[in-house]
Amino acid sequence: MTFPPRRRATGALLLTGAGAAGLLSPWALPTYVVLLVGLLVALAARPLVRPEGRRVWGAFGAGAAALAGTQLVLLLSSGQADVTAAALVEHRELALLALLAYPVLYGGQMGLLRRRVRELLPSAWLDGVLTLIALAAAGCAFLVGPVVAATGVGRAAALALVARPALDLLLLSVALATCGILGRRSGARTVLLAAAFGVLTVADTAGVARLCGVLDAPWTGAAVDAGRLTALALVAVAAWSREEEGVAGDVTTGWTSMLTPLVVLTTSCTLLAVDHVHRLPSPTVPLALLGLAGVGAKAAVVFREVLRLADSRRLALTDDLTGLPNRRALAEALRRTTTQDVPATLLLLDLDGFKEVNDTHGHAWGDRLLRLAAERVQPLVPPGGLLARVGGDEFALLLPGDVPAGDTAARVGAALGEPALVGSRWTSTGSSTGVATWPLTDHDPRTDPGTDPAGELLRRADAAMYVAKRAGGGWASYDDDQDRAARAQRVLAEELASGIAAGQLTAHYQPQVDVRSGRTVGLEALVRWEHPRRGTLAPGAFLDLAESHGLMAEVTGTVLRRAARDAARWHRQGHRLRISVNLATSCLLNPALPLLVEQVLEETGLDPAALVLEITETTLMADPARSRETIEDLLRLGTSVSIDDYGTGYSSLAYLQDLPAAELKLDRAFTVRLTGDPRTAAIIASTADLAHSLGLRMLVEGVEDAETLRRLAELGVDETQGYHHARPMTAADVPGWLAAQVPVPAGARAPRAATLGR
Repeated sequence: MTFPPRRRATGALLLTGAGAAGLLSPWALPTYVVLLVGLLVALAARPLVRPEGRRVWGAFGAGAAALAGTQLVLLLSSGQADVTAAALVEHRELALLALLAYPVLYGGQMGLLRRRVRELLPSAWLDGVLTLIALAAAGCAFLVGPVVAATGVGRAAALALVARPALDLLLLSVALATCGILGRRSGARTVLLAAAFGVLTVADTAGVARLCGVLDAPWTGAAVDAGRLTALALVAVAAWSREEEGVAGDVTTGWTSMLTPLVVLTTSCTLLAVDHVHRLPSPTVPLALLGLAGVGAKAAVVFREVLRLADSRRLALTDDLTGLPNRRALAEALRRTTTQDVPATLLLLDLDGFKEVNDTHGHAWGDRLLRLAAERVQPLVPPGGLLARVGGDEFALLLPGDVPAGDTAARVGAALGEPALVGSRWTSTGSSTGVATWPLTDHDPRTDPGTDPAGELLRRADAAMYVAKRAGGGWASYDDDQDRAARAQRVLAEELASGIAAGQLTAHYQPQVDVRSGRTVGLEALVRWEHPRRGTLAPGAFLDLAESHGLMAEVTGTVLRRAARDAARWHRQGHRLRISVNLATSCLLNPALPLLVEQVLEETGLDPAALVLEITETTLMADPARSRETIEDLLRLGTSVSIDDYGTGYSSLAYLQDLPAAELKLDRAFTVRLTGDPRTAAIIASTADLAHSLGLRMLVEGVEDAETLRRLAELGVDETQGYHHARPMTAADVPGWLAAQVPVPAGARAPRAATLGR
């Protein structure tokens, strides 16, 4: 049967008490020996049975065994359950050796304290040493002489007698200090140890008083032995009690840490002054001088710890990369601002496009860009302001209330937008800055117990920053209406991230038709989001959101896999069609893109020649050199590239000359005005001639009617795409549409079956 810890403790103490009562019987000495050995066995078994705290309780067991062994030899020499002065004289060396048990017990005490305190500073260990020196000096000065005179045991044995209660008091002070540090988290184990050393202090003090004749009642010897047994029993119960939880904070170097050195300093100086007038017994003076040296050592250690803690605090409030204050330092500054009700303005700025730069050129390049940004903004910080890096590519600038926030935000944006040489490349990055002011103009969050004012100020600046980001950069002040919209966008972004993981993104497909034959030659994959509440969402509802929240790579990867898997299945069914997938700027500049495409082709078994990757002119011109490297890697896989939205971006004939593209895709902006605008017709005709001269096929999107299709055929266009042929359809609908389609060349009358699209 297994008893609860509380019952085991109660039983052990009752058994010890009954045995202690037996010390008054004629069988006192055998009873004492049996109880002593039993408690020692219980304590020695603790580190063997339980692994936790094995060293700590091994130290307690060794120290207790040393004290008990000494006591046992003295009792057997006395021939009774009480130590006589004669036995002490005979075994004085053994009594002195017993004092070596106390450093072991002290180490066990400090080991327990270290298990419960996050960081125990070296100065805390010195407190015990200083206390011991002071007690030893005072004992030598005032107690050793009277004990020698009263017992006749000699100075060495008298020193051992006096040292025992003093060392007990040291252990008691450590136990009480542990209780003070842990407070309510002390637990039964800590309290039991404090009680044990308290009882031991009283018992050893009473033992010295009995040897000196101060306590001469017949029962006092048994009481002393019973007290020592009770102390040992309490230690054994503490050893077997449940492991305590809860860790206290660091033992800091406040003014209380100098209380012990102050007492030791006062004691040592007093003893030296008394020795100057009336010579004190040796070794009082050496111990007093040692106490003074110990106080000096303690002061030096504390000074070093204070410097270390100050340096640790500085490091805890500093960003390692830029050397600026970090998010924790900003939080403290915001807390002071909101608590003291000091007018202030918070600017939260984000480096636009940093993620793409970091992904493209590597983290080392991104780190240099962050350091450069910090160096450029730091000179713009006014007196009393604070510039902090709050994480990633976000910085915060806390301004005094009298500094114009708009001017500062504009100057910060201009400084960050200037081109800079980072490594061997010239680069520039814009920024989006959100501005929020304190005190808040609409309501005071301090009146709401559930709102943190500093957190609310930071949240508002963050909301304004996203407004600026959606506007394409610059800065924006907090607006409550815009904040609600921004919150909705953030919620949607979180839902998008979850939706990607849950497989809610699908691909719809729109046919691309050869103008001359009327046959379908390809399909463009267009992403859709099957939102659980809002239904099917078109790309315009979430792609910008995906780009601004760093989700575009996941979106592209999902669509690419779906499109390749569907196309491979259609190929096996006999429909040898090209499949086109759009690539955003962030995807093209990601060096991992070629590896992703290669993995998708291997997973799906799709013929690389059937995969067309559509890239806009704007994407190409974002980083022409890097874009060309990525495109060449993609072409080596066997895929082809289409220049999407041609004619609407940063058009440059130079990149057409060098870029190994296979297709030009003219934007729908030209087709809507084709039938009534000769200039548009001329542009389309010349573009078609240019494409053919460069060996490229010409595809035009946005074809809505037969007349537009006929006119495009006359102008030399190769392929068309638009609602005239079919609306985007699900993967499940594609085979049926292909089976029902009747090829109709441009200009011919389409039979009814050919209009079956969705």
